[in-house]
Amino acid sequence: MLRLLRISLLLFLLSGALAEPRAETRYFLFRVTWEFIPVGRIELWRSEQETVAYARTTGLGALIFPFRSLWRTVLDPKGYPRKTEIEILERNHPKRKILRFEPEKGLVIKEKITPRKHVRETFRVRYPLYDELTAFWATLAFPWKGPGDRMALPVFARGKVHRVSIVAKRLKEIKSFRGWERALEIEALLPFESELIKRSRNMKLYLSPEGWPLIGEGDIPLGHLKVYLEKALAGGDAPPPPEGLLHSTLKVLD
Repeated sequence: MLRLLRISLLLFLLSGALAEPRAETRYFLFRVTWEFIPVGRIELWRSEQETVAYARTTGLGALIFPFRSLWRTVLDPKGYPRKTEIEILERNHPKRKILRFEPEKGLVIKEKITPRKHVRETFRVRYPLYDELTAFWATLAFPWKGPGDRMALPVFARGKVHRVSIVAKRLKEIKSFRGWERALEIEALLPFESELIKRSRNMKLYLSPEGWPLIGEGDIPLGHLKVYLEKALAGGDAPPPPEGLLHSTLKVLD
């Protein structure tokens, strides 16, 4: 049921590299709900060197479907992905995915590692491109002016480069952690499944005037998922991201 929560984003568009890297770390904390029931948390970090997403089920979600994932993407000097490592612990079953981006050779090398197998695949692609997490940050960094604005991003997922279309639909009054405020509703058309979750092709994100992702939402196979921003920090106020979930042997870290 809560397979939906393999999420690092509604990872969504929400499951980007910013075109201009920022030296200051940015941090967002989200509450995740499934059909109005709180089921998890997502934390996001973005620095000049890397971007990180830590997702986990909590409360009833953890009781029904214990799940944690840590997504870490190392960035090149221009902010594009160089290496993505995804650690997943689902009902105490560990696995790791690694994506190595080699623009000089026009290749992406993908590894999937479980206690029983190690699969390695090579894909020929056209650069520049994003992974799902850096595409999310690129969406936030885009200079949205209002309804009608649009952008497109080349995103690598599931062995292919997909063109993700994103359009600003309208201004809408929403209730955020700061109270009622006007946000820009943007919609993404996602022609692929995430490396983490099964989801609908359409996702919505509501951005504040300063570009904060106040709310995100989308359908998954068993209902509707929403994420609500609860905290936004920068610089020294941001907590450090987890170092990792798994040892190199795929044993769970203490």
